[in-house]
Amino acid sequence: MRLKTWIPVIAVVIFALDRWVQVVVSSHMTPGQSIPVLPPVLWITYITNSGAAFSLLRHGAPLFIVIAFAILIGLAIYLIRTAQISRVFAVGAGLLAGGTAGNLWDRMVSGRVVDYIHFRFFAIFNVADMGIVVGILLIVYDFWRKDQLDGKASH
Repeated sequence: MRLKTWIPVIAVVIFALDRWVQVVVSSHMTPGQSIPVLPPVLWITYITNSGAAFSLLRHGAPLFIVIAFAILIGLAIYLIRTAQISRVFAVGAGLLAGGTAGNLWDRMVSGRVVDYIHFRFFAIFNVADMGIVVGILLIVYDFWRKDQLDGKASH
């Protein structure tokens, strides 16, 4: 199977997993409720967030919708114009696309995202957020690795 065909598969898995967990959390918990999973570190805490990470830019849903579309369109254009990609890039792109689509869906439907993974020493976030962060890290690593290899080849 070509690497590019894995991108939508990974994206759909991340999107579906995020939606499923949100449905379970929102149908079995009340906003603000926390359930210990691995106390004192990990809890499931049901909150909604109209902003970005750490609730920055609250009520910025229209801006985040535009940014999400720009990310998805930019990623699609890059993939159309690039003949070959690495496994690392394919996984990163799938995670980024799925996470971006998940948060985009939430913002378009309700103007806010549902967050539920709560590390008490850090923040509350969701599967889509994890996909975005890990996806970006993998893509950056892939570009850095290619740059390092290109630098060694030119010397």
